Amino acid sequence: MGLLDGARNLIGDIAAAADRALENTGSGKLALAFAKFYPGGLAAFLDRLRETGHGGAVESWLSAQTRPEERHSVPTAAIAACLPEAVTKRLAYDLSIPEGRVPTVLAEFLPAAVAAQSENGTLKPQPNFSTQVR
Repeated sequence: MGLLDGARNLIGDIAAAADRALENTGSGKLALAFAKFYPGGLAAFLDRLRETGHGGAVESWLSAQTRPEERHSVPTAAIAACLPEAVTKRLAYDLSIPEGRVPTVLAEFLPAAVAAQSENGTLKPQPNFSTQVR
């Protein structure tokens, strides 16, 4: 195994550990992070996804009738396009993941997090913090 293979394995291990850590903290951590750093919180981010043509996916996350395997995904690039750079940096720090992984992690975990934060097809009331990035 060469140096490059070792570096790839290390990077893969770090990414996997970050994903496990986020998964273990549950959906509340994502919702709380959005409440702290995204102007308008999780609800505003979901509205932004709807505005960019991903309303069907968002609705599949909110619907109580949708089984987990039926939730639609949003491409990582679309998630990244909806996140201001300052928010991405703060989410990375708050979620303890590398900044470059934020859109990928959100694309993977946001559907379940939103489903856990919704009731009867709508998002439950979310906290609001004064530290949101403007």
